[in-house]
Amino acid sequence: MERAKLIVKNFGPLKDIEIEVREMVTFIGAQASGKSTLAKLLSIFEDEGFRSDDRISFEDELKKYNIFSYLKKDTFISYDNINYIGKSPFSFNLKKGVFSKGTAQRFLSLMKEVNKIQDTNQKKIVEALKKSLGSELKDCLLNDYKRTLTIFSSKNQKTKFDNEFINNTISTENFVDKILEILEKEKTPINYIEIYENLINLFPNLYLFDSIYIPTERNILQIISTNILGLINNDIQIPKYLLNSGQEYEKAINTIKELPLSIIDKKIKYKREGKTSYIYHNENEKVDLLESASGLQSIIPILLLVEYSKTLKEEYNFNFVVEEPELNLYPKAQHLLIQYLVKNCLFDRKNLILTTHSPFVLASINNLLLAYDKGQKNPKEVNKIIKKESWLNPKNFIAYELKNGKAKKIMNDKLGQIAENMIDGVSDNFADEFDKLLDL
Repeated sequence: MERAKLIVKNFGPLKDIEIEVREMVTFIGAQASGKSTLAKLLSIFEDEGFRSDDRISFEDELKKYNIFSYLKKDTFISYDNINYIGKSPFSFNLKKGVFSKGTAQRFLSLMKEVNKIQDTNQKKIVEALKKSLGSELKDCLLNDYKRTLTIFSSKNQKTKFDNEFINNTISTENFVDKILEILEKEKTPINYIEIYENLINLFPNLYLFDSIYIPTERNILQIISTNILGLINNDIQIPKYLLNSGQEYEKAINTIKELPLSIIDKKIKYKREGKTSYIYHNENEKVDLLESASGLQSIIPILLLVEYSKTLKEEYNFNFVVEEPELNLYPKAQHLLIQYLVKNCLFDRKNLILTTHSPFVLASINNLLLAYDKGQKNPKEVNKIIKKESWLNPKNFIAYELKNGKAKKIMNDKLGQIAENMIDGVSDNFADEFDKLLDL
């Protein structure tokens, strides 16, 4: 299901891109094709700090992710986030060097500031608030009617609104006025603003977003996390996105003390003891994480950050961005990791963005897509092969190949699968080369 649309023109390696963003998106392509650039842009647009804080500029975010130099005079970027109700809780537009972004929180903040100015036309403020708030109320009522009614303090007030709403006697534009009438409050800007703030607090799932960016350089997060204050205080030249990831990783290792590593081996587990992270190969044998296999150092930051996120704002919309999950992993481990990510990053308003070079990752995803399809008729049999929590609904997934500055959709929506030629293409090239060598 489409939840956003992103258009990018003339930004670094991205020349002319228009993509649909679903709950899960996968980008595949050669080095320097723009996979990471798209992943970083989506991290920016799905982050609450950037969305709602006017002090954070787009240029600041680009510098944080080391892609500021990609910005050109003719760069055009448009991002429109659409939730399942059909409204747009966030929009972004960059054209001719000028950017604008819009959220309910920013609109509300603007109305507050305007209302403080003396001699402001109160009628115009009220009209603007009524128009926006009427639409927001309608969406909230559709999303959760009972929760919306908690803006009323008494049972009598709820009953009054309930009777008029059910009998369909309230038009959209009169929603707010009717609520104020029932609350016995005047139609002033401050009272409209109060209702707006109540809605935002009641529905974080509609208004609050956060990104968890897991970079390719995740192997060094263990080192960064133990020296984070020194790196910041001494202004060491490490990309800010790595410092941010290091800070999140530090929170994760202080929260998640033990973790099974069955993706690698059922006998292995991760354990935090004091200020050191260990890999236990059995009850007695352990090794410092920094001295462990590269595959373990690559996968543990992913697992810890995902598990840590479960302890956070469950009602937020979380956007997980994982770059090249296959790094240093055997194909079987890659497949198990993809199953884990789908299971843990695609539920209750959680979204997943992957970048990859690996045809094994695409093949793994196809298996999960097929499991969903076959599971509709044979759920018990399919569940024995792939657990139901890892089935992937084709409507929630889309994949693109990046090449020559453009994005080509490689997801066949009719079949509910990634195009076979994308997965087979690599092996075909090797086979062709092998055949030529045999003919010599």
